[in-house]
Amino acid sequence: MLLDYYNDNHLPQTDLVYLAFRIALERTVVDMDFYRDAGEEPDGPVGYLTMVPFLEETALPVQVDLLAETWSRHRSPRKFSASLLDAAIVYAACEATTEAIEDDLKMASVYVREGPREIPLNLIRQAPRELEKMFDQFWDDRDFLLIEDFQDVSPERANPIKEFIGMRDEMVESLYDALGQGYVSPHVAVNLDGLMTPSEIQYVIPLLHDS
Repeated sequence: MLLDYYNDNHLPQTDLVYLAFRIALERTVVDMDFYRDAGEEPDGPVGYLTMVPFLEETALPVQVDLLAETWSRHRSPRKFSASLLDAAIVYAACEATTEAIEDDLKMASVYVREGPREIPLNLIRQAPRELEKMFDQFWDDRDFLLIEDFQDVSPERANPIKEFIGMRDEMVESLYDALGQGYVSPHVAVNLDGLMTPSEIQYVIPLLHDS
């Protein structure tokens, strides 16, 4: 279970949260598949983490790995205080899923239909307006969207702003670590349990290492 900053709110164990993780994952896997088959690098940022500018250059296999790790903590009976990275990943998954449904409801429904959980079409249709509400109930700010703005600002100017909004350096470290990560965790297959079917997991693991 993922808890917010103050351990007051938790990310709910609902089909809506599963839907956000599932569609964000599937869209990212499709991107990986496409560029592997084309034998070329993307022209620009791709994957669900494009929704968080600071993390948009994260390698696609690492994006999948990070999503799976956050999903695993979300599903665990143990309680975890969510990091700023966890919050950014949940936000990005919600935003990417909203975009996918609004762009192509039929394809988004296919992503869900092939997964391990049966989700009614009505919930998929309603998701764009429900996901933002769900995220705001879990996490009360979007400070991770501001980090990119501090990159070109001197520490003398940036530090007072960070202090004002309560963004400590140790909170941001997890985002820097994710951006620089160059490997996929050996636990990624286990972490994907419940988000993909066993056959999908068998397919995606070699893809993560090939991409």
